[in-house]
Amino acid sequence: MKAKLRKRLHAEGLRCTHPRRCIVEALEQGPKTHAQLLRETQLDRVTVYRNLIALQKIGIVYRVYLPGHEPIYVLCDADSPTHAHFFCKNCRKGVCLPPGVIQLAEPWASYTERVLLLGRCPEC
Repeated sequence: MKAKLRKRLHAEGLRCTHPRRCIVEALEQGPKTHAQLLRETQLDRVTVYRNLIALQKIGIVYRVYLPGHEPIYVLCDADSPTHAHFFCKNCRKGVCLPPGVIQLAEPWASYTERVLLLGRCPEC
């Protein structure tokens, strides 16, 4: 993942810094909250927060809001910028869906930045 991460970051004009690598490595193990990332990476809260924002802007990480819970950050491993995500509310597993699985009708397709489906995965 390090080479792929470095390539994606450089393509967006960002460096592959130690904090960014730590955050991505933690998210490779599964979705995490900000508090969990703080514990696992041992970085300060502002560093984690700022790097999560940078990684979200370029599509490497996406944020999931569940009512009554702290936001959860999920690693996006797809190369295609146009795809949907599925997040299981039960086991908290995030999956990048293949491009074309979800198709939006115009005019919404032209203005949609991201599609996130919430539900229960087949394993649950």
